[in-house]
Amino acid sequence: MRPRIALVTLAFAAGFAARSGPAAAYVRTVTSAGVATAWKAPCVTMEFSLGGPPPELDADGYLSAAQSAGAAWSQASLDGVARCSNVIFTVESVSNVAGPVGMDYHNRLIFRQNEWCRDPPPTNPNEARCYDPSALAITSVFQLKNTGEILDADMEVNATDFTWGDFAVHPEQFAYNTHDFQGAVTHEFGHVIGLDHVCYSPGAIRADGSPVPRPVDDKGNPAPNCGATNNPPSIAQATMYVSVSSPSAEVELRSLSPDDVQAACAIYPFTTNFVCQPPSTVSTGGGCSYAARSEHASSACALVLLAMATLIRRRR
Repeated sequence: MRPRIALVTLAFAAGFAARSGPAAAYVRTVTSAGVATAWKAPCVTMEFSLGGPPPELDADGYLSAAQSAGAAWSQASLDGVARCSNVIFTVESVSNVAGPVGMDYHNRLIFRQNEWCRDPPPTNPNEARCYDPSALAITSVFQLKNTGEILDADMEVNATDFTWGDFAVHPEQFAYNTHDFQGAVTHEFGHVIGLDHVCYSPGAIRADGSPVPRPVDDKGNPAPNCGATNNPPSIAQATMYVSVSSPSAEVELRSLSPDDVQAACAIYPFTTNFVCQPPSTVSTGGGCSYAARSEHASSACALVLLAMATLIRRRR
């Protein structure tokens, strides 16, 4: 029987809170069957399309920022010295200007510069072709529905409605529609390894119109509402918060909070004899650090979470 593969798409938006305070807990992405997602072996190579990068950085600047974002997760440490996770992120430059999101055995990192829309377009006429313009970036994760094993992840960055810079080196680049690239990619890489936002947006619905249940954190507590005035500081402090509201907050996303570190190290605990393996569906090829894709079955459940300030909704 062909395995059922679910697609989860999560978006990151400019929004309403900065980071501060101690960590609280983390939230994992789950499939429609309620199974938490994770890579069998968390060795993820992202192919970064840099054939024609947008301003404000050049190709080398974008590549360095993405590699640093990956290193934040690869070097996660509970004591500030020793690695505590087997996560290994690799980011490689490729000459493409863009590329498709789909099951082609490549994890892609793509700028959408001409239009903030899906490529290829959806085959279902009821599904929207273009994304919400308030989403800074969208990560699509393909996983086995019944086991939660992640097989693939693609990241799209909105360079149609926003420009991207380096606020740490060039704070003068900050403008209304400019954002810190490294901070945003660090957040999105959290989605790549199976983490969800640490808060919940009321009103989220599934494609069939049913409500998306409020997620629970690793301690079994319901996730608080995003943007709630009574949120503890630790919620807005996490890299996996749903949005940011200032240049300093965006730069702080580059450094994992204790909450984010605990997530990476609890889900993928460090072992000295760790060996990268291809996902379960790969029978040939792939390489130790590449994630595999498999064409998703027609019965798969497509879950799309669009973070739009205080709203998350399912895209049809």
